[in-house]
Formats: sequence, structure tokens, C-alpha cells
Amino acid sequence: MVNHGYCLGRSLFSVAVVGALSLVFPLPLPGQDMVDSDRSLPLMGDHPLEERLIDGMDEGIKKNYRGAIAIFTELILLDPSYADAYFNRGIARARIADYQGAIADHSQALALNPQLAEAYKARGKIYWQLGDQSQAMADLETALALFSAQENIVSQRETWEQLQTWRGNP
Repeated sequence: MVNHGYCLGRSLFSVAVVGALSLVFPLPLPGQDMVDSDRSLPLMGDHPLEERLIDGMDEGIKKNYRGAIAIFTELILLDPSYADAYFNRGIARARIADYQGAIADHSQALALNPQLAEAYKARGKIYWQLGDQSQAMADLETALALFSAQENIVSQRETWEQLQTWRGNP
């Protein structure tokens, strides 16, 4: 799971734990083991429900994706405009192979925050896994443009490399 900004109210341990959260690729097929990586975005510290968002991400680190989904759903009920809660719930849903739910959550996160490049990237990976290559490429191209505009060089490079792989130009 990914969050945005810097964590100010938690210990350094929590910051390290948040750093272990990530997007999943390839997405697991039902019955396959889940895969984690070590990427995440920093926390912003500007949302009143952020501490609870971190709790949800902590559940994701523990691979308790259903617990994470419950926490993110709670946050959405408290603040239906909280894009990061939708985004993180989408990540958790993808990890339990609820791909349609994940797509819906990423789409809602993007409706609330069209600059959320990671949501385009995550949704694109789900579309690719489901066989919708044209939508997958469109989402990653949008993510690439946003990462470029945001001067996020690391994510820009990763997204560009993923597009090249998908295009058959590794």
C-alpha cells in the first residue's frame, strides 16, 4: 500500500514500516502467493485521519489485507473525499484478487485526486493482468506524464521501464 507525504506523529519505526509498503506486480491470480516489494511514497501529514490510514497500511504489511480493507472502508465512511483511503483500499483489494473492486477504488481515488499518479499506475497494472492492454497502457502513459510533471524521477523511470517491457522493448 502506498501513502503520500511525511509521517510526523509516529516513531522512526513506523516510517520504516511504511517504507516497506508497495504496489504489487504482477498481480496475484487467485490461488497464487502474494508478492510484496519495498516501495512506497512518503506521508503528507495533512489529513486528520492519517494515523488511522497508517494503521491500515500496518495491517497490509502484516498481510492482513482484509483487516486493512476494513480500516480503509472505515476511513471512507468517515470522509468520502479521502482519496488516499480509496487508493490504499484498492491496493489491498488487488492483493486478495478483488480486481474489479480495486479498479473501482483506484478510479474513485482518481476522481477525487486526478494528480494521483500512483493510482493510474496501480490501475494500469490491474488492467494489464486482466488482459485489457490498451487501458493498461493508457493508464501507465498518464502516470508517466504525471510523474514527469511532478518531477518524481524514480517513479517516472520505473513507469517508463514498465511501459517498455509491455511494448516488448526491455
